[in-house]
Parts: sequence; C-alpha cells; structure tokens
Amino acid sequence: MWNDIVTQLAKFPNAVLTAVDPDGYPFSIRCTPQVDSDHQVLRIPHNEDTRLQPGPAGLLCHYHNDLLWDLKSFQILGRLEEIDGTWIFHPERFTPGAGLLGPIDQTKGLFKARADAKKYLQKRGLPRPKVAWDEIKQVKAEAKNGR
Repeated sequence: MWNDIVTQLAKFPNAVLTAVDPDGYPFSIRCTPQVDSDHQVLRIPHNEDTRLQPGPAGLLCHYHNDLLWDLKSFQILGRLEEIDGTWIFHPERFTPGAGLLGPIDQTKGLFKARADAKKYLQKRGLPRPKVAWDEIKQVKAEAKNGR
C-alpha cells in the first residue's frame, strides 16, 4: 500500500484533507502532503488557524481538465494526529479511483456499484429512481445552442 501511495501522490500537486473540527463536524483543507518514507506517514503542513482535530481522516487527490474530463483520483483513509505542532497522517487504506484502474477493474467497479445500489434500494424498500432523460437532453441541447 505504501508504494502505491508514494507513486500516486507524486502525480498530484495537492490534496484535500478531511477530518473533524472541535465540534465534531467535517472540516477540509487543501494541502500538499510531504512523504515520510522512514515512518510511512504523510506530514501535513498547516497554518495555525486550522481547526483540525486528531482522529479519523481522509485524503483525496483528484484531477480533471477544464471540461471535467480526464478524471483521475484516489483516496486514502487513515487517522490524523498532531505531534510537536506537526500534523501526521497515518494511512490505513488506499483506494484507487477513476483513471488509476485498468479497464477490467473499472468494469468490475461499475458492476459492484450497480449491485450495491440495488441492495441499498431493496433494503429500504425504495423503487429504482427514474432518470428524466428527455429533460436532460433538452438542457444539453439548450447549452449546446448557447442559451
């Protein structure tokens, strides 16, 4: 896992770190994690105003072009602690996202997401939502025509 983190992190200029604030609510900052391979942790530079608290945390790196295509992403779940005024992120799980998986793994992911959604709806007795394709096509046509 550590090699995947180091390899993928090097491809992104920054990340979004999400943890909790003093009131227990999610709080996010954009940061540039620094790799500490000796301890297999990420050091998170921050300013004094950061409202982060030690505990569970997530780190998200993502990229897309100006048209929102060419998406690449990954997520690291772990825990955050402060040692001598430095935030230390301890990775516990690496999850590759869009653009980092091969075509077979992407296809497996799509089928899994579909099965998960079906289970979610069945568990709650909900019908599968209907997509308003006609409305979507109309908005797309209007956008294409410059309205």
